[in-house]
Amino acid sequence: MSLWVSAALVAAFVASAPVPATANEVGGEIGGVDVKWSEGPEYPMGIQDSAFGVVGGLVVSAGGFTRHPKDVVKRYPDAFGGARDGFTALTFVFDPANPTAGWIRISDIPGPPRQATLAVVVGNALYAIGGFNYTAPYTYQTTYRLSREQDRWSWTNVGADVPWPVCQGGAVAIGSKIYVVAAADYFAPSGVTERNFFTEAGRGQSPVGRALLVLDTRNAGAGWKRLADLPGVSRAYASVGAVAGKIYVLGGLHAPLRSGATGGVSDLNEWYFNAEGNWRYDPPTDRWDPLAPTRDNANSRAVVVSDRYLVLLGGYKYSNTWSVDGTRSYVYSSEETLANERQRTVDAAMGAPALMRAEVSVYDTVTGRQASLSPLLDPSAWPMGVADGNSIYCLGGEGGKRLWHPATFQIGRLELPASRQATR
Repeated sequence: MSLWVSAALVAAFVASAPVPATANEVGGEIGGVDVKWSEGPEYPMGIQDSAFGVVGGLVVSAGGFTRHPKDVVKRYPDAFGGARDGFTALTFVFDPANPTAGWIRISDIPGPPRQATLAVVVGNALYAIGGFNYTAPYTYQTTYRLSREQDRWSWTNVGADVPWPVCQGGAVAIGSKIYVVAAADYFAPSGVTERNFFTEAGRGQSPVGRALLVLDTRNAGAGWKRLADLPGVSRAYASVGAVAGKIYVLGGLHAPLRSGATGGVSDLNEWYFNAEGNWRYDPPTDRWDPLAPTRDNANSRAVVVSDRYLVLLGGYKYSNTWSVDGTRSYVYSSEETLANERQRTVDAAMGAPALMRAEVSVYDTVTGRQASLSPLLDPSAWPMGVADGNSIYCLGGEGGKRLWHPATFQIGRLELPASRQATR
């Protein structure tokens, strides 16, 4: 999703008090759980949708997109292929044990510069799958692996393309297997001239927003296999995580196909909807089970802590939630409605800065409860996020206060009661 607006408009809107998120507890509080945030060294540029993970204790960020390059072109003239900003293949690492060294450049991610790859770490390797940019074919299928031997980083095409183009989806690892679910395709359906993200179906009617795919990295040559589809509403930008051998999919964004007159609609809230329903997948039985509702939200990144908790970072709530029967429910509060109407007078195709969320919540997979934690220092929709132990690393995204595509690197430490430190 692109929620880009000019820096001047961002400044105008974020100067006003942000609209509070609807923070009703779902299932009660989760006592003794919180996160303390601090700020690490800024990224070399504002960044959106890089491939993000922790490899051997080092935080890796590969590729992405920015309208806020800072001075990165002076340092790295090849950052955007001669342009001042845009898509990049630059890849950096950060060592939490040596924070003063900042972000160090390593080997660029191969293939066309792009954003929104589906990223996951298996063992000591980062996998980056698919992604999109604004040149044909727009959305991609290739799977790359980044690994490190001593101090040398190298990328490899693993030779296992996903069956159809994917971006903005969830990728998780269970053992040696990568699972991909809840993705989008960026393209123009038949009869529509404007490209956009779609989850109901991708090009060629691919099941991009509901298919669950698996790749065993020990036998990548066997390729991706399709498992039981995600039930209910198709989606991307969902909160996806693997906990205790099961896959959780919470919320997300539903983008129905468009045709004819509806293909020209420019209102963001007519293109995108909060996706109704939460689900849990059990690999041994190839079965999905429904979960209790959580707050209406999309574009919230999930990270897993202690093999029990999903910590949800940032987000953006749309005005309507799409149900499985195709009905829509209006979910904005009066404050959110006002912020959205104010944005419509400026550019209805862009998200309201006041609705970009700094909210952080925790979902307890044991009890099914969700509760608020200390918020991010800089709000963001769909920030990159990963957890390593009880440390949470959150980078960039969209809708920051300083830069629309933030360079902010936020480091959280999740505090858990002693009784909940152990995994199940």
